[in-house]
Amino acid sequence: MIIVYFAMILFSSSVGRWVQKSPSRLRTLLSTIICNRGSVILGSFFWILILSQEDLVGHETRFVLPTNAVLKGIGFAIAVTFGIVERLSASGNLISMERDWVVSIAAPTGNPYDLTHLNAVMRRIDLVCKLISPILISVVISILGSIRLGVVFTALTSLISIPIEVFSAKRVWNSSHLLQAPRTVPASRPEAATQETSRSWISKTRQYFHGFEMYFSTSVWIPSVALALLHFNMLTWRATFITYLINIGYSLNAITIARAIGSVFEISSTVITPRGIEYMGKTHHHASTYPADEDDESGARLITGEQDGNQDIQTMIGLQRFGLWGISWQIINTVPVVLALWAISEQQDGASNLIAIARRIIGEKVPPNAAWSVVLFSFLAFSRLGVWVFDLTTQQLTQTLVPEHQRSSFAGTENSVVNIFELLGAGAAIAFPRTEQYKWLAFASLVSVLISWVMYAGWVRRQRGHLIHWEKLTQGLCVNERGR
Repeated sequence: MIIVYFAMILFSSSVGRWVQKSPSRLRTLLSTIICNRGSVILGSFFWILILSQEDLVGHETRFVLPTNAVLKGIGFAIAVTFGIVERLSASGNLISMERDWVVSIAAPTGNPYDLTHLNAVMRRIDLVCKLISPILISVVISILGSIRLGVVFTALTSLISIPIEVFSAKRVWNSSHLLQAPRTVPASRPEAATQETSRSWISKTRQYFHGFEMYFSTSVWIPSVALALLHFNMLTWRATFITYLINIGYSLNAITIARAIGSVFEISSTVITPRGIEYMGKTHHHASTYPADEDDESGARLITGEQDGNQDIQTMIGLQRFGLWGISWQIINTVPVVLALWAISEQQDGASNLIAIARRIIGEKVPPNAAWSVVLFSFLAFSRLGVWVFDLTTQQLTQTLVPEHQRSSFAGTENSVVNIFELLGAGAAIAFPRTEQYKWLAFASLVSVLISWVMYAGWVRRQRGHLIHWEKLTQGLCVNERGR
């Protein structure tokens, strides 16, 4: 994964520029589909060769290759290379779809299938697939009784999905004149092209850092970095956290159930977010006598760069407010999760009764405290709601506030920033590998969420001039007092 993260950091911005400079939207999307599915199919072939060696399957299996460490290493390197291609092509597919196709064909704000609802529906499909696919492949492997057949199943599903994805992309493209219109690609100067040919590596290095310069010059880079910072969080359902939970005594069934419950909250965020954005935007007009309300409206117009109408201003204010609600909800629920992990860790380290000592002598894990386990998994599931609310609102902010000619390039660089924090998270897990050290990784995760909240809250305050209408809150309290 370290190698994959490095590759994503180096090449994601190039993928974004390629999407931005490609004149044909359909050809770009189809290229990412073919490249993505083809890399999965070819990578699966090398995984089958690795899994077919004698030391992994035994003599009794029908198809067996002799054990060879060199060939296994070469096959693994090739499989990882195809994995990198798969990740980069998936990134290009996502950028092309979310930052180009969807933004181009979305209905005006307030209508069915506007940008807010399209984003929510697409994310709901994505989260449902991420919930179902691991369960499905596990069931297939259990039924077939072979990991190799599970790899074959993965390759076949990728092969079958190619015509489905191609047909769907062409169908959408044929139904939209906006998508069929070629994009305007800035023409490069001849002298610049000559210099680029003679000093390609220098120009590519400059272009790479120019992407970051463009990224940090936009008005929305702070929310983007705040969202990317959450990828350092160790309190998510990644392999490191699952391995830790297994090592401290939780069964795989309990972890699977807890993860499924968290997925329900994640999917529910796609239903709540459009309504939350609409509500938070409309509350701006419930009491227009306050000067701060005028600040909200002027701030929204300042961000959009033009007065796009009352509906767009409401949406912009709703995105800012509900995004702040999402990241605040996450940090509120992350605190009990960290406390629970610390309590469980202290229990594991300091268990001193005879039964616990006997279990530790024979190598059996002391079962975690039931009450703290409920706190851990409950608040972890609650926090997932805030994560995806913040993700959806920030995504729409970047879709709306980044100029069209920079949108895909911005997304590519944004993906590089995300993988920087992914890399830091993987490095932290390597630096603190022991089970009893995970509580410090949990604390570092809480700090990262807090920094993310501070960054986003500061950005919202700078855009709106305030975070809370204290005069409204004071008036509400006075009304309650008079009512009593």
